[in-house]
Amino acid sequence: MDKQMLGIINAGEENRKLKDLVRSRSLSALPVGGRYRTVDFMLSNMVNAGIKNVGLLTRRNYDSLLSHVNSGKDWGLNKKRGGLYIFPPYINDASPSGEYASVMDGLRGTLGFLKKAKEKYVLLGRSYVICNADFQDMLDKHIKSGADITLMYFDNSDDSTNCDYDGVYLKTDEDDKVLDMCYSEGKHRSNKKSMDAYIMKTTLLIDFIETAIAHNKKHFFFDVIVPNFDRLVIQGYEYKGYVGCITSLEAYYNVNMDMLKPDVYKELFLGNRRIYTKSADGAPAKYGPNAKVSNSLISSGCEIDGEVENSVIFRGSQIAEGAVIKNSVVMAEGFVAPQAEINHTILDRHVKVYSNAHLSGSSNHPVFIPKGASVNE
Repeated sequence: MDKQMLGIINAGEENRKLKDLVRSRSLSALPVGGRYRTVDFMLSNMVNAGIKNVGLLTRRNYDSLLSHVNSGKDWGLNKKRGGLYIFPPYINDASPSGEYASVMDGLRGTLGFLKKAKEKYVLLGRSYVICNADFQDMLDKHIKSGADITLMYFDNSDDSTNCDYDGVYLKTDEDDKVLDMCYSEGKHRSNKKSMDAYIMKTTLLIDFIETAIAHNKKHFFFDVIVPNFDRLVIQGYEYKGYVGCITSLEAYYNVNMDMLKPDVYKELFLGNRRIYTKSADGAPAKYGPNAKVSNSLISSGCEIDGEVENSVIFRGSQIAEGAVIKNSVVMAEGFVAPQAEINHTILDRHVKVYSNAHLSGSSNHPVFIPKGASVNE
């Protein structure tokens, strides 16, 4: 019982830098890696740590998220007792529009869930972080340290994927005790970037939420962590594996390209801790006699007759003979016609690129075509 933990995922994040990618869907439901959604990674990490009760905070445009997670069956969370809990926005005095303004506002709706919970500890996570983390080890070290809060961070020295500086940065001592925390919107002063994953006692989180309600506080970092920093013992936990933070259009592109690297793919998907997703019954990918495919992820249901190189092709897409796809992301049910060429491009769902059309961007500035659009010559 002392080592039991429940999980809460903020699946209602918003980020304007993602632009049209999240216009009609929540960030947590954003397709990634050919067959996954961003929420799959945090949800799977929690399940792999033995967590049996998980709450999802939703905000807006969450239809696709609810369709994806459904009852939680694909994660083993469809239980008679416990399992997956969905916390949609609700109308109250703080948010009469029926939409919460911040994560603390959203957590108000979890008070009943938290007070009934038998788990001694709670893990707060965010769905925009792509990793395969061992939260059981993090909990063990949290208990051993005697800290009030343990937060996960990673070394952000290499900005090739995590090209967005926004976020919380830490300074720690040789024992990883947190000495200082700051929010940076520009060039960071530390390479230790928070992954927005926190472990604490359930009773402490309840106290934070009730205090926030009493004083009308909204922001978890500025209104909860910062005012209590001097009285809390906050421990850092360094995560040394692959981390992708989907905080911009460019970061989304880079995360998908990273999954084409054998070492990243092996770490994320082929280790002891599986990443689960919604199962889809469909035919395997079909390759034509003249198809050329290299270093790419091709999902089930695709028909590949053209050339695909260094790309991620989602379920049910068609690449016609004579089409050339390089360094690109083609989401589900896409179509690229003969003699069309795309390079460093993101095609959202149901996009059609017709013959002789040419799209070309760069890794830092990929071309993005929104959902359902058609591209002509």
